[in-house]
Amino acid sequence: MSFDRAMRHERRALDRTRAYFLELRGARDAATRAAEIEALPIVEWKGHRLRTLRCTGPFGRGPHDVNVPEYVSWSLIHLENFTCPYHR
Repeated sequence: MSFDRAMRHERRALDRTRAYFLELRGARDAATRAAEIEALPIVEWKGHRLRTLRCTGPFGRGPHDVNVPEYVSWSLIHLENFTCPYHR
């Protein structure tokens, strides 16, 4: 996948998840979530802007940071209770 195509895919995914969040939770919760996401640390990785979430996994590596695209942050129920795929 080319870089431009990957960026377009990421942008469409972000637009879809943000719209779905707004539909399900309303404008007030969407504004709150946008502020929470904006407060997350940003990491640049291979030209992509990723947000850093804290995995609350209780075993193995224990709590650790995970860098995800912004659209993942919009698809979560709570940002504080994120669990990475390795701890599910």
